[in-house]
Amino acid sequence: MTHSSRHRAPRRELLSPRARTVVLEFLITAGILFLIVTTSRWIFAPDAPLGSVLKGRAAFVALGIFFGVVNTAIIHYSMSRKTAGHMNPSVSIGLWLLRVFPGRDVLPFCVAQMTGAVAGVGLARLVWGGHVGLPQVGWAAVAPQPGWGFWGVLTAETVGQLICMTLVAALLIRPRWEWLIPGVVGLCITGFIMILGPLSGGSVNPARQFGPALWAGNFGFLTAYLIGPVLGAALAAGLAAALRPPVEPPAAGGRGEHTLGPVEDMVHPVVEAAVCPDTIPPELFRERPAHDDPYRI
Repeated sequence: MTHSSRHRAPRRELLSPRARTVVLEFLITAGILFLIVTTSRWIFAPDAPLGSVLKGRAAFVALGIFFGVVNTAIIHYSMSRKTAGHMNPSVSIGLWLLRVFPGRDVLPFCVAQMTGAVAGVGLARLVWGGHVGLPQVGWAAVAPQPGWGFWGVLTAETVGQLICMTLVAALLIRPRWEWLIPGVVGLCITGFIMILGPLSGGSVNPARQFGPALWAGNFGFLTAYLIGPVLGAALAAGLAAALRPPVEPPAAGGRGEHTLGPVEDMVHPVVEAAVCPDTIPPELFRERPAHDDPYRI
C-alpha cells in the first residue's frame, strides 16, 4: 500500500447536508404528486380499469387508505433517517412555529414543495399523455361540491390542518410518543381524503393543489386551498403555546438558567434529541453560537 493510498483526501460532497434535504424534499413532493395524478388517471378516466370497481365514495375511501399508508411510510423513513418528508408547506411553517424547524429553511422547503408539485404533475403528463387533462381527471385538482363557497372551503382546510398539527404538537411533548407521529399523520390524511374529499376537496396541502391547478389553469378556490392549511398550522402552534403550563421560575439562589418560552419549552428537549420530523440533520442544531438563532428567518 502506498503512502498516498493510506492518506487519501476526504471526498468533497457536491451538496451540503441542508441542500440535500431541500433537493430530497423536491423529489419526494414530486413523487407524491405523480402518484396522485396517476391514481386519478386510472380511477376516473373513461377507460380506467379501476373506474368500474371504485365508484363514488368508494374511490375516495381507496385513495384515502392508499395515500395514508404512503405518507405514513415516507414520514416514518424521514424521522428515522432525518431526511426530508414534509411534502406540505403548511407543515414546514407549522413546525417552525412550534420551534422544531429552523426558520432559515422554511422558504427553501416551501419553494421545493411547490415546484416539486408542479414537476410531479408534469411528469405524469409525460407518462400518461392527454388522459390526465380529461375533464373526469382534471389534472387531479380538487374542487368542492356545488354549494360550497370560499369561506366554507377555507374553514374546512383550516380545521383539517388545525386538528393534524395539534395532534403532532401533543406527541412532540413527550419523545417516547414520537414514533406515533407517522401513523397519526397518515390517519389524518386518510380522513381528509375520505371525509373532506367528496365535500370540500380535502387538499389540506397548498402544494398538493397548487401543482394540478397550475397545469389545469383552474384557479377557483385556489386561495382558500393555499391559505387554509397555513392558517390551521398557525392556530395549532398558538393553541399548543396557550395550553402549555407556565414555566416555573428558578428557585431563589439558583443558577439562573435561561427560561424558555411556552412553545420553545414544550419542544426544546425534542429538538436536542433530534427525534422530531424536522428533516434537518441533528448536528446542525448543536454547538451554535449564542447569537445564531436557527429559528430566525
